[in-house]
Amino acid sequence: MASDGRLPASNREVHTYHCLCAHLVIATTTPLASLPCRKTSALDKSHILPLSTSPLSPSSAQHYGMLLHTTIDPKPQIIKSDQGFEKRYLQRCGRCNLVVGYQLDWQQFAGEKLGRRDDVLYLLPGGVMTTEEMAQGKRMDELIEFEGVTA
Repeated sequence: MASDGRLPASNREVHTYHCLCAHLVIATTTPLASLPCRKTSALDKSHILPLSTSPLSPSSAQHYGMLLHTTIDPKPQIIKSDQGFEKRYLQRCGRCNLVVGYQLDWQQFAGEKLGRRDDVLYLLPGGVMTTEEMAQGKRMDELIEFEGVTA
């Protein structure tokens, strides 16, 4: 905190993303286009968004991402793929209930942890739009670039 009681300004830009119903659901310091995508799954090409588990330090140069106004399904969905099964906890828009992404179960990763993995969100392609796209009235079906998804 500055000597005059104000919080120090951050040079970092915050990118905001909305559900298709225009409800704000994600804020991150890394644009989605810069995030890696899932390559191991033939089911989707979701962006991999690391979620922050602690408050942001003003001097930190790290990525920061957080969910806003979303709800998580209490029971996971089991998805079958060529590589076996995935246990997904669906993240939904808090307003319209549209699925915007999912979190995986720790059982799918090496280690002894159990339950939902809350440090990463997999964002479904076409499930969110930037604030700029929302303001321009952009059609999301024009942005979806992989087979099998239609608007």
